[in-house]
Amino acid sequence: MGKTILADESIQSYITELLSKGQWQLGLIIGHFAQQKDFAVRLICSPEPVEDEASEEDEEPKEKKIKTPQKPENMADSDERWIATHARQVNRMLPGGLDVLGIFALAPPNMMQSAQTKLRQILYLIHKSLSKGQTLANSTTERYLLQICSTSRKITCRSIDVADQKSAFKPADWKPQSGSEKWIKLKTDINVDLKINVPVKQQNQNMLKQIQQGLVPYCDSICKGIIAINGEVRDVTEVLDQSASESKRSKGRDKGQTSQLIHNIDFYTQPISKEKNEPEVYDSVCKLVMQGVTHGRAFVHSKSLVSEAKQAITTDIIRSIHARCELLCEDIEVVEEEGTKKELYDTPVRVFGKLHGSNLDFCDYKFQDEKLEEVTDRIKELLDITIDPDDLELDCEQVPCEEDWSKDKSLDTIDDSSSGDSNKSRFNMLTAVGGGIAVVAAGLSYMLFGDSQT
Repeated sequence: MGKTILADESIQSYITELLSKGQWQLGLIIGHFAQQKDFAVRLICSPEPVEDEASEEDEEPKEKKIKTPQKPENMADSDERWIATHARQVNRMLPGGLDVLGIFALAPPNMMQSAQTKLRQILYLIHKSLSKGQTLANSTTERYLLQICSTSRKITCRSIDVADQKSAFKPADWKPQSGSEKWIKLKTDINVDLKINVPVKQQNQNMLKQIQQGLVPYCDSICKGIIAINGEVRDVTEVLDQSASESKRSKGRDKGQTSQLIHNIDFYTQPISKEKNEPEVYDSVCKLVMQGVTHGRAFVHSKSLVSEAKQAITTDIIRSIHARCELLCEDIEVVEEEGTKKELYDTPVRVFGKLHGSNLDFCDYKFQDEKLEEVTDRIKELLDITIDPDDLELDCEQVPCEEDWSKDKSLDTIDDSSSGDSNKSRFNMLTAVGGGIAVVAAGLSYMLFGDSQT
């Protein structure tokens, strides 16, 4: 038997609900990768395809969202590009420590058998979609296929290495749990100050690709940095929750759990520097400046090591910055059809909600001009979660006011973070085309140059 995956007790209720609908279903498995055993916390049915989002590979935005009349009669005819796009959208909405573990399929035996090639294609395309433009490699490339027979209600699980095109499916042990995992919450507020010079050879790339390439050194510095947990730098091989390791009575699961262990994380990194001491002269067509403070949040299981906690919170910071840049660039493509750049763009702020029946959170990103109902509708469509606008956590990050843009905040290194509740995070992006740039408190400035820059 292969690797074990522990399934939250709420998943069985969700499967029963899907079986009662009498239709085939296809969707995502959301959970947590761990060193010994993996954890499945939720299944999410993929919504019906939307014509303008069926493929991110095309990179040609369309004006209208037109839903297909109905999903295909056979699972083998599913659009693998849309499932991969759904996985990418859901991945943006997950805090650190939570990932897309794979896919699930519910169908009668004959349909399931005929869809095996399609299901394999979907898993590989999801891996390709989630890896696109990212600077942080996943700790594992193993993904799961959960198959649910609608006739016998039998559940089988297999895993496959999506980094190997010749990989074969291996059996996996799917174990439903009675009770929920006791999750440990990690949170931080990170100062961000990035100055990205775009060389001439990248001038024909779109803004997103320029940003993604410019983020590589910063993300690398975050990965190589060290963290302090509640002000203490600890050995990465230690168990994160020392109280759990000392108490043999702690099983890691508790149905009646009402409190949650929360750790405040501080990041310490080396300044991003060149090997040479002398200035480097190069041709630059533009300069991107990103400054501000972003809120990070992650979750790990009760027996995690300090190294796993660092991986989770680091993933969240990098994933969140990438998500904001992607969403803003997508918004620019839709709003500015003629390609004319405005002077100021605000990135969306991060909002959080509770995953029902657990101590886990999910997140979304809200633009200033969006209504809360639009956010809750998106959460319902992509995560299949119904949430009231009043239940959203909206005060983790704030849109900067006019005074923030005039303040001089020079954050040369990310050597400190503040986790106090009174320090609200701000993270925004602006674009100034031509001429000089004023000092900004948070944002991304886009300046065009005609000459070589030092």
